[in-house]
This record gives sequence, structure tokens and C-alpha cells, in this order.
Amino acid sequence: MRKFHVRKLLLLPGAGFLAAGLWAIPAHAVNYSPDPPAGASSSWAAVNGSVTDDFGKPIAGVTVRRKSGAGNAVTDADGNFSLSADPGETLVFSHPGFRITEAAASAGNDIRVQMLPSLQDSDSVYNILYGRQRKATTVQSVAQLGSRDLNRTFSTSLHGMMAGRLAGYNVSYTPGIPGEESFSPNLRGQSPMIMIDGAPARNMTNINPEQIESVTLLKDALATAMYGMRASNGVLLITTRKGDKASGQRISFTAGVGTSQMLKEYKPLSSYDYARLYNEALANDGQPAIYSQQDLDHYRNGTDPYGHPDVDWRKEVLNKNALMQRYDLNISGSRGNARYFVDLNYTNQAGPFKTEGFNKYNTNADMQRYLIRSNVDVQINRSISASLNLAGRIQNNNEPGGFGPNIMAGIHNTPRNAAPVTNPDGSLGGNNTYENNLYGATVRSGYANLYGRDINAELNIRADLGDITRGLWFRVGGSFYTNFTEYIVRTKQNAVYQLYVDPATGDTSYLKTGEDTDMVNVRESSTTERFFYTDAQLGWTRGFGNHHFNAMIGANYDNRILGSQLPQFFLGTNARLQYDYAGKYLFEAAIGYNGTNRYHPDRRYGAFPAFGIGWNIAKEDFLNKDWVNMLKLRATYGLTGNAFNATRTSGSGESYFVYNQYYVNGTGYSFGNSHSAVTGVREGALNNPYVSWEKARKFNVGVDVELLDSRLAFTAEYYNDLYYDLLQARGTNTALLGIGYPEENIGKQRRKGMEFTATYRGTAGKLSYYASGNLAVYHGLDEFLDETYRPYPWLYRTGNYTGQSYGYLAEGLFQSEAEIDRSAWIDGYRPQPGDIKYKDLNGDNRINAFDQTMITPGKPNINYGLNLGLGWKGFDLAVLIQGVGNRYSNVRLAEFENNGQGNAWEHHLGRWTPETAASATYPRLTVGTNFNNSRTSSYWIRNTSFVRLRNAELGYNLPETFARRFRLASARFFLNGTNLLTWSKFKDSDPENLLGNYPASRVMYAGLTIKL
Repeated sequence: MRKFHVRKLLLLPGAGFLAAGLWAIPAHAVNYSPDPPAGASSSWAAVNGSVTDDFGKPIAGVTVRRKSGAGNAVTDADGNFSLSADPGETLVFSHPGFRITEAAASAGNDIRVQMLPSLQDSDSVYNILYGRQRKATTVQSVAQLGSRDLNRTFSTSLHGMMAGRLAGYNVSYTPGIPGEESFSPNLRGQSPMIMIDGAPARNMTNINPEQIESVTLLKDALATAMYGMRASNGVLLITTRKGDKASGQRISFTAGVGTSQMLKEYKPLSSYDYARLYNEALANDGQPAIYSQQDLDHYRNGTDPYGHPDVDWRKEVLNKNALMQRYDLNISGSRGNARYFVDLNYTNQAGPFKTEGFNKYNTNADMQRYLIRSNVDVQINRSISASLNLAGRIQNNNEPGGFGPNIMAGIHNTPRNAAPVTNPDGSLGGNNTYENNLYGATVRSGYANLYGRDINAELNIRADLGDITRGLWFRVGGSFYTNFTEYIVRTKQNAVYQLYVDPATGDTSYLKTGEDTDMVNVRESSTTERFFYTDAQLGWTRGFGNHHFNAMIGANYDNRILGSQLPQFFLGTNARLQYDYAGKYLFEAAIGYNGTNRYHPDRRYGAFPAFGIGWNIAKEDFLNKDWVNMLKLRATYGLTGNAFNATRTSGSGESYFVYNQYYVNGTGYSFGNSHSAVTGVREGALNNPYVSWEKARKFNVGVDVELLDSRLAFTAEYYNDLYYDLLQARGTNTALLGIGYPEENIGKQRRKGMEFTATYRGTAGKLSYYASGNLAVYHGLDEFLDETYRPYPWLYRTGNYTGQSYGYLAEGLFQSEAEIDRSAWIDGYRPQPGDIKYKDLNGDNRINAFDQTMITPGKPNINYGLNLGLGWKGFDLAVLIQGVGNRYSNVRLAEFENNGQGNAWEHHLGRWTPETAASATYPRLTVGTNFNNSRTSSYWIRNTSFVRLRNAELGYNLPETFARRFRLASARFFLNGTNLLTWSKFKDSDPENLLGNYPASRVMYAGLTIKL
């Protein structure tokens, strides 16, 4: 083995940026010139040419054939070919990673052909934990997505880019101001752990897609067992890009600009409708009207805009469109013994709020983000290689001094007749009921800044120990990640004024509410996290005839410091063995043994084994069919753990060192003649010295089919997972103890489901196309909850689907006093006609807690997606349709709440009245909270399932001859849209904005990608 040169390793940090400026040295080509076939036309001539990709780099292995008959060639390492053909006839160029291309043969002149990348990334090889594995030999449950698909959906989060693209993976989206949207990923009903290049639990999903090679979902026990007590919920593995050994230098620059428009949301009533419905609600409550007929006429006719305003707060405060920009530059390639990939990305996303020129500072809710990544791989000598990956993020979020979420909530909840925007003298409109002028909160209240910083550094060294025995290798690596956020608030308050006009004299005056204040400058909060991770593996990969082995053993240590908490560490070892016989009979086993200091020293570690088997029937002699490329059956079973009961990416885990007993400040005690108060000490919540990680026994069976030269692919999977020792508080605990109880490992859940993926890729002349669909059907079942005694079976939650809503079963609306007299009521309240009628489940003629049951349908969750694409000549089109089925939500948007100061919306026009009793879609109106109608019940359950045209992109690649005029290898224009159309039975608002605060957005985006 050659001597290891330390000084070479020390040059790694600068190698990425130095290598980015070097051009690759072109190699000399060797032509391949086949002889003409027997019987060839006398007009045939030698046709020479070269084939390049969209970076202008040669492509080796391209098949070149005559479209009209026999004769073909294959490009060499420099992309060159030679073929005998008739001048002018059509040649067809094909390669697995590129779209079919045709060109006319030309004798005497070399032809140059540029091939465009395939419409979809290949999934023939998976990135898995600590390595890669061919799809043909894997028995794990794995799904993978390439950067090409990720790039098509505009989102500041990786989760948003992935929605609808992989079976079993669903994303719940909560809209928010730019940079603060909330995405809740769901993998088979659980929130997966995120890993980047093998480092666990990194909170960096705001990575840009150009930096990503692939995103892999590791679903079953076998795929994740080596991470043991952090593996139960599955893993989302992000693998970043590397430089290509044979590519030379590649430069890509993308610039895009677009706008976002808010989607549908609840529509508030006009001031006229609001006032007349308010009077109706008061009458229903036995109260006199507060709006006279003259008031109603002013509202209806708009004759008094200051005394009787009708303000569309959304229009006054928000812009219709918000601008966004995104720029990305990446340079990759190789030079000598070094490979490099460098990416710089800038995103600027403007918020929806209006601004005014009189401010010297920005009051919009903007987000500016800078991302940088440098991945450098160096072959130090024949046996030793090293890689250094550096990544950083700088993100600045701005928002109005009234705070974006508060302003959006105010727009939603403030009636249109609350106050004018401004008075005739320019002062802010308002009164002692509505003291917060939304326009003032947006442009006259200062601003707030949120600063975020991330740094991630990874160093890996790999040694080829083939001198000891062929296939032996060793790897050691370490990574450090830290993030810091700081929130700076510079805000001020504004007085509001109510205009008063003397009816006798016409003189005006103003009633002031609140005070104008100077701007405050406060550092409201700051947080930091620091993660240090290191691991090592010893592996052996070897084949003996038809017997192929891949084995490894490793160890890892993960130290995590979250804010002011004491460090948490995970320490463990793991091992894996993969074996196949001729790619036909497959076996794999893995085990993890690890622990964490959050548990008692005597009970910190556990073992987590898993194994899997597979059989590729297509390899058998009895099924020797050319059109059957793969027919693989596989099954896995294993044990995993979950030491993150709460936040997965930041790893707060369950209660903080809950195995210790703590004592806290108690009530005051008086001592001495003066009765001086002294703070005492009391016992805190009970400790649980036996607390442990949650566990899961996971079973997975699947079939992978590929037919017709792998043009048609199909995967079906069934899983049945038992989650047990779940941390729960006992329902039988008694308050007589006087202190809190700890959570205990007592719960059980069963999660079962099926997943299907089907893909067809084809060509028809110059047309390339694909269709890929995915479907997941799953549900969870609460097999054990420690519930208190309940006298009726319908009161128990055990045995029901997880995530269900419980309340009263509604039987419509009361229509008359006679119906009320013969029905059961809620204790303490006599309903009126138009109130909700509830079912008396136990028949005691009373409605109380004993009549509550499951009110949402017990149906499995359904998620699906359809991904379509085609390419013709320089054009390409991609469409993604995403759907969610059996989605039921409790949607109760009540009228005149907040002591009568709340808003009312269009759906309240369908309220019950004696005249509309037969067609009413809403109970009778009341002011404030209605004791009967506000109860959780099936009346408010809505089917919020939806189908969304999540994304569509149309692109056009300029002809290569035209691009070369500008010294470009290629140039592509594209138009992109996200959240374009939505179909749903729920019509009042967008189904992903049920709370009505910050709406989801439609994004229209256009850009240009140039490559050198």
C-alpha cells in the first residue's frame, strides 16, 4: 500500500473552489468503423460523427442504427462513431439515459448530434444506508426520486417538492409567510428521520434540488435496522451530487422569475349582509337589533363610507401577486485525481403585504436565502480516497411589525364594517372595539427580522484494502452541523380614531383609542443547535462465480446539543450481510445495537435485528422469456425502535431525563412571628426509571416486475407493522396523588397498508413519453390505550382507527318546539328550532358525555399521484396530479364569535330560518358561542379530500446549432406552474387552508437554463 500523504488531505477544503475554475483536458478519440453489411447499396458511404450531451460532453455507449434497415455502431469513449449508410437517410441514436434522437446521414461531412436527458431519472440503482444497491438484487422496501422530478415543483422545502411523487409518502401542508411554511412529512403514517449523505437527523430540508442526486425513502425494518432505536418511522435519505470522473467540466446556470397568487379562501360577508344577519342573530337570542334600517341602507348603498364602511381588508392590505426570483449556478467535473461539485443558489420570495414609500425600511414578509455547497472527492493515492462536503445557508426573513400571521388572522376575523381604513384627515380608522387597524399593522408598525444560519461539514476517508484480500475496504467519517437563529423586533403601536359627526351642526370630531409609540428594538429570541456525528465501517464485497457477497460492520456516535439542554448522545454498532446467487436467490440481514443517555444507565442499549429474502423468478430457466426482465418476490421482517417520541429532526425525544426524580419550588410557608414567606420545595412529577424506547415489529412483502425491456415496471407492497411500548399516560391515573404522572411504555398501534407503483416508458419516432402512477392505502389501529372504565362500548377508543375525531352524532336540525319536547337535550340547555339535534346513544333521554362516539368515517387513508411526461424534438412537458382520499376534517367556522366581535362568511347565508327550514345548511345564528351548536359533532365533519394539478412544466431546448452561436452547449426555456387546479367536494376554501388564516398559493414561474 502506498504511503498516506497527510499534506494532500490538508488541501481538501480549498480543492472544490480551485477545481471549479479548471477546464478538463480533452482525450484523444478512437473511431469505430464497421464494414458495410453484405448486400449493401452501392451508394453507401462511411458516415462519421460524434454524440454529445446537453453540456456538450461526449457520450459513450450510444447505439447508432439505420432507421430503414440493418447496420449499427456504438460510440466510443469520446462519443465518436462511424457507420456505413446512404447519404441523407435517417439515423437513430439511443442510450438508456437519454431521449431517442434522429439525424440525417451525411457523407463527407462529420455530423454532430446532441442528445437530451431522459424525461425521468433512472431508478435501477438505489442509494441506501452506507452504500448503493441495484434494484434487481435488493429485498428492502425502497423508493427513490431524482433531482429532475424535484426541480419541477417550486417550493422552499424539499417536502413540498416531493408531494405526490412516491408511494407511501404524503405531506401535510400548512401555509405561512415565505420561509415559514410548515410541512409535515408522513411515511406510512409516521414522520421519518431525515439524513443527508449518511448523517442522521439534520434539519436541512430547505436544500435546493440542484444539489441533490437522489432522495430515497427507506421504509421497512431491513432498510433501517442499522439505526436501531431511531429507525421505526423510516428514513428519508438525501444524497447530494458529486463530480463525474469522466465528464470534464460542466457549468449550469438557471435563472427564474415568477409570481404567486393566493388560492381560494373563506369569503366574508359584505357589511350589509353582516349587519342584517347580526340583527337576526340578536333576535334569535331575544335581544334588540343594533343596526337600524338607516344603517342597513347606508351599508347597502355605500353612502357613508366613514360612518358605515364596507372594507375589503384583503384588498386593502394584500397585493394580488407576489414576486419571486431564483438563481442557481453549479460547476462540476474532474481534473487529475480530484472530482468536484460546487453549487451557489439564491432565492428571493416576496410576501403578499402592501408597502408604502414613506417607510425607510421594508415592511413586507420577504424571504431571502443563500445556499452554498461544495463536494470534493480526491484520490490521494492508489488505495486511499477522501471527500470533503461543505454546505451553508444564510436566510433572512422579514415581516411587518404587526406580524404576518397576526395580520392574516385579523383579515380573516375582522368584519368589513369594523372601521374605515383611514379617516378623512388621514388618521387610522378604529374604535374601542376594533383597536387594531390592519392597514396600520401592515405599514405603520415597524418590522421584524428572523435571521437563520446553517453550517454543515463532512469529512470521509476511504481505504481500499484489496492488498489484504480482494474487495476489502474501510471507511471513517465525521460531520459537524450547527444552526443559529435570531429574532429581532423593531415595532411600534398606533392610535386609532373614530369619526363622529354632530347630526345638528355637521361638525366633526374624533375619539382616540390607544397611543402612538416610538419604535422598540428588542432581541426577542435566539436559538442554536450543534450536532457532531462520526462513524466507521469495515466492508467486504466479493463474488465467487454466481455467489455474490457484500458484508460490512460499523460503529457510530452522534452527539446533539439543543439550545441550553444537556447533550444527548447516541452510540452504537451495526452490521449487514447481503448475498445473492446469480441474481436469482437473494438474502439480506442487518442488525443495529445502540443506545442513548436519555434512559437509565442500566437500560440504555438494545439490539434491533432484521432480515429479508427474495426470489427473482425471471432468472429461472423455466421462465426464460425475453420480455420478462424482472419478476422478483421479496419479504422482510425485523425489529426497530423509536427514541424520538416528539420532534424528529431536532431530536428532543421524550421527557427530559425522565428516569430521574426532580424536586421543584413549592408554595410559600410562613415562619416566625412576622410570618415571613419562604418558598418551599415539593416533589415534581413522578419519575419513570423504566422508561424505554418505543418499538416496532415490521413485516413487509412485495413484488417487483419489469417487462418489455424494462419499459413497463410495476411494484406492489403490503406491510403490517406493530408499534408497541408506546409512551402514553395511563387513563386510570388518579388526581388524588397531587402530582403529575410520567408517561409509560404501554401503548400499542397496528399500522397496515398497501402501496402500488406502475411506470411505462416508451417512444414513437421522435416522441418520448412516460406515465407513472402511485397509490397508497393505509390505516392505523389503536390496539391498546389505557382507558378509564367506560359504561358503554362506543365510548372506548381502543380498537378504532388512529387519528379519529370523537363527539356527538348529529341528526339534523330541530324544526319545531314539538320535536324538541320529544327529544333529548344537552344537560343544562334547552335548544331552539334551528339548533343541532344529537343522537341519544344510551337512551336515557339526556345528551351528555355518555353519548359521544367516533364521528369520522372509519376508512383507510388514500394518497395517490400521477406523473405524466413527453418529449418531442426540443420540447418537453411534465404534469403531476396529486390526490388525497378519505380525508375528513372538523370544519366549524362560526359566526359573530369573540363576544360578538367576530366575522361572518358566505356559508352563513345558508342558515336556518323558519322560511328556509327545509333547505338550511347551517344552524340558526347566534351572537357569541352557542352552548349547543359549538359542541364537537358529526354536523361539522366535512369531506376535504382533493385532487390537485400540483405541477406542470413546459420546456423547450434551443437547437444545438443555434446555442453554439452564443458559445453555449445548450439552452432551455421553461414555463412552470404549481397548484394550478384543485377539485374537491369542500367548496368554502382551499382544502389545505381549513383554518382560514394564511392561504396556499399558486405559483407561475418562467426561466432559462444554460449549460457550458
